Amino acid sequence: MTGRVEDRREEWEGPVPVPTGATVPFWAGALEGELRYQACDCGHRQLYPRAVCTACGAEDPPFEASEGVGTIYTYTVCHVPGEPGFGDRVPYVVGAIDLAEGPRLLALLDADPDDLEIGATVGVRFWQVSDEAAIPVFVPE
Repeated sequence: MTGRVEDRREEWEGPVPVPTGATVPFWAGALEGELRYQACDCGHRQLYPRAVCTACGAEDPPFEASEGVGTIYTYTVCHVPGEPGFGDRVPYVVGAIDLAEGPRLLALLDADPDDLEIGATVGVRFWQVSDEAAIPVFVPE
């Protein structure tokens, strides 16, 4: 599944990812609206990208495209900004999302906290925050 990419470069004041090393394919995919995870030959799947498989130690596990769908494992509503650039966004929601393919990742949830439930299905969208990176953001399906 390909998620929509929204250009947020003008208004984004939060942290900006800098693609380096093993993360370059992840951020390149995000700019194209594709959420990528690493799928090692040993069967382990991981996100965020790393230079080695956390299960077997193989170097440079290959990337696969996610369907971009998952469920909310847990979430928290942030009333105090964790970064100076989030000051105007409070309250905002950060969730641990279990992707259909297995990996769990932390991401912003673009939704009213009253509309969220643990176990609810969410889909990925992307906010382009620089010329080099778009961040995955999840919304209720």
